Amino acid sequence: MRSIAAVGVLVLAGSAMGQSISLASTMDTNGFVSEDSFTFAFAQIGQGDGTLGTAMSFGDADGLYSLANLGAADPGPTFGTPVDLFPREENFEVGSIGYDTAAISGNGIETTSITSLDLSGLWTADPNRVNGVPGSTPTVLSDISDRAIGLWFFDAPGSIDFGAFDASDTVTFTDGLLTSIDVSVAADFVVDGFGVYSGTLEFSGNGISFQIDDVSDSLGNTVVIDLTGTVNAVVPAPGTALLLAAGAFGATRRRR
Repeated sequence: MRSIAAVGVLVLAGSAMGQSISLASTMDTNGFVSEDSFTFAFAQIGQGDGTLGTAMSFGDADGLYSLANLGAADPGPTFGTPVDLFPREENFEVGSIGYDTAAISGNGIETTSITSLDLSGLWTADPNRVNGVPGSTPTVLSDISDRAIGLWFFDAPGSIDFGAFDASDTVTFTDGLLTSIDVSVAADFVVDGFGVYSGTLEFSGNGISFQIDDVSDSLGNTVVIDLTGTVNAVVPAPGTALLLAAGAFGATRRRR
């Protein structure tokens, strides 16, 4: 699979040929990553107490917690080395998406293909991931910390690799406003010695979803990534906004 997360991708921002859209998103704080056989642990965006862990330079200890407590209000003590897997908490940068402006006039509903996809904000390789010194600090900031993954998986080399977009991946505008992103790419979470775990990264409407629930062929362990949220740049279509407003108004009248 060709990785586009670990390397820079040309995005034509403000040029005559295209524009770029920020994929910055607000994520559900229930989003988590888990592994069920070697560490029996999970990390979750909303966990932690805001203090600095012993093996981190920033953020809180959102992992590792015992997998037996996944979803519990009180997860209990951390499992093994504290990690900050989500250093930006729910405020993911993700990256950006480029599109050709030629098909967008600003009138009515218009859909066009994307021209580039940059996911380097979601995950970027950190040189300090594999160095045999658990107390060393991260040198790269991304939504999912590569250094924290390294601590979790015993400093084994690894990556998060995303596949290429194709002609079916589009963005939609309504009267010049971005009202939908519809993109789906393959996603692999790779840890040397543990396996390759495959899933998808999808953008649908104003939503973002990174989903992996896969078993290693060689070791039989399962890694789950369940992260969902809302892309900040996408606004509801005008008709949708009116319907939502009408529903809220009706609910207020009923409460009164």
